[in-house]
Amino acid sequence: MSVYIDLAVHNYVLTRVDDNKQMPCGVVKFVEWNEDGTFKSVHDTPAVGRSIIADPAAFGSYQWLTSTITEVVSDTEFKTQNSTYTLHSLT
Repeated sequence: MSVYIDLAVHNYVLTRVDDNKQMPCGVVKFVEWNEDGTFKSVHDTPAVGRSIIADPAAFGSYQWLTSTITEVVSDTEFKTQNSTYTLHSLT
């Protein structure tokens, strides 16, 4: 599968390691959740319990949202409840 990357708009590539699915995106943030599973806040850094969100937009729209991070392996690798992801900066 070919992934189109436009360096004018894409700053990152989020890759799901399990199946090598790649998601080029302009913005990556990390969502913190309340204990009841509702939205709490958005962060620039990863942490256990947060989810990776690619290209968040107004009104709850986004390109990709992972399950919660269970382990931060490195600055660029994260394990979630369902998968392992790598995040690479294109800038």
